[in-house]
Amino acid sequence: MRHHAHPVPRLRRVLATVLGCAMAAATTLFMAGPAHAASSTTCTGTSNVTYSPGLTLTPQTIAVSETDTLTSCTSTDTTLTAGYMGPYAFSVPNAGCNYLPGVGNDGVRIHWNNGQTSDVPLTIVLTATGGIVQETGTGTVAAGEFTGATVVITWIYPVVNPLQCLLPGGVTAHNGTIVAQITGL
Repeated sequence: MRHHAHPVPRLRRVLATVLGCAMAAATTLFMAGPAHAASSTTCTGTSNVTYSPGLTLTPQTIAVSETDTLTSCTSTDTTLTAGYMGPYAFSVPNAGCNYLPGVGNDGVRIHWNNGQTSDVPLTIVLTATGGIVQETGTGTVAAGEFTGATVVITWIYPVVNPLQCLLPGGVTAHNGTIVAQITGL
């Protein structure tokens, strides 16, 4: 689960896809929500990722930090209005602007404003189209609020300017949006 168990694979894919696609000059992320007797939730928000040292064309081990904030939720659970995931912090070896992995598995723990959590193992697929990197995770809530419900989380990041990879400090931050949907209770 993203609550520190296996955050490296998903973020390595995000970081690599975002920056690798920028270097290729053609490029293209979503999430979910509610609880108890609720049957659906849709949330939107932001995803903030930082890299230290910054990403460059030279592969190196970097420290990554990510926090996803769900600021606007519409839910059949009226106690649920917001949530967050992270912060996650970890190292990524051989990270660089031109590293582009494929798909994989990971998980997240969603912390809801009503004090509940949802643990969701995800299958991740990355796509890149027209200057946008999209990472879509699908799965079923394994524990906590909405256990058994279907989840789709999408993270969307604009492609960074490839010239940033040439600067001495490289790419040190990347901000995008997130959409989370939970259905099927």
